[in-house]
Amino acid sequence: MIKTQGIILKEADLNEVDRLLTIYTKELGKVRVSAKGVKKLESKLRYSIEPISLVRLILVEGKNYLILKDSVIINQFLEIKKDLNKFKKVKEIVEIIDEAIVGQEKDEDIWKLILQSFKDLDISSFKEKLISLLGYDPKEMDIEDIY
Repeated sequence: MIKTQGIILKEADLNEVDRLLTIYTKELGKVRVSAKGVKKLESKLRYSIEPISLVRLILVEGKNYLILKDSVIINQFLEIKKDLNKFKKVKEIVEIIDEAIVGQEKDEDIWKLILQSFKDLDISSFKEKLISLLGYDPKEMDIEDIY
């Protein structure tokens, strides 16, 4: 059993009643998690796994994916979700995270950067810092061409 915090980046239908979540977690880095049965009306997890939410998670190892056992919302970032311009910026940040971070690898600095970027909403600064944290020299790359 794994207890961690995570930011739900995106979701996709896995089958009739399950969802596949992409989550950046504090303890594991970017992971894919199967949320079994969450599309059922009686699912207790149904409303605690919205994209662009900070949540406390309990996960277990599954055959193909980690499996979500419990989720509690810490922050839904409602101030972002209510403002279309802020929401667009966060969606871009989420897409960059999903594209730039390939595997499951814990990185405390990236975790902090993501949380900070949800407050600052400065995409250029986020790109530059992420490139640096991933081991590249931002000066040698055209930041605006990233994503």
